[in-house]
Amino acid sequence: MHVSEAILKRASIRKWKSLPVEKGKIEKVLEAGRRAPSWGNSQPWRFIVVQDRAKIEGLAKAAGGQAVVSSAPVVIVCCGSTEDFSRKMQRAALKELMEAGALNWTDDILDKVVLESDLFAPYRLGEQVMAIKAGEQIMIAIAYMTLEAVNQGLGTCWVGAMSPKDAHKVMDLPNNVFVHDLIPLGYPDEEPKPRPRKDLKEISFWGKYSG
Repeated sequence: MHVSEAILKRASIRKWKSLPVEKGKIEKVLEAGRRAPSWGNSQPWRFIVVQDRAKIEGLAKAAGGQAVVSSAPVVIVCCGSTEDFSRKMQRAALKELMEAGALNWTDDILDKVVLESDLFAPYRLGEQVMAIKAGEQIMIAIAYMTLEAVNQGLGTCWVGAMSPKDAHKVMDLPNNVFVHDLIPLGYPDEEPKPRPRKDLKEISFWGKYSG
């Protein structure tokens, strides 16, 4: 399937067929997320595939009892790791970009940036900023995953309305990992019409904003 077709076909699915999802298809969805771009190649995402009914019910409860979660055959718990923005990890990521020729820096400039620059070292700004940065990257990966799901004949629904704290407890996660979103996954049992979108002229501008 062409990516443009997947973009046009993608819709939020809330009703699922009672069919198991093949492991190979789930892995292709995860691989799409793995291939997503991330800030400084930090890759702060962690994806947990949940098929156990008791855990899915627990996640649904954390999401306010949403049926789209409780009835899904698979739920991917999309998590983030703030440790990927540590000084050590950021230096390694920037060093990789230097070696690839993307940054024309010397080691002394690299060390100065890592130690002193808020732009390239979010760890200097605290845990909350690192979580926000990680969340940005996770959302990019999820977008890739939703499109690959369409390519595999599957459906998804992006669930951000949930208690990260409760979902964290359901999944028994370590403190350095946080829950950002839930992605129910399965074979669609509905064909929802595309939701309305603003006209391109309302949201795009050439050279100058004219809103």
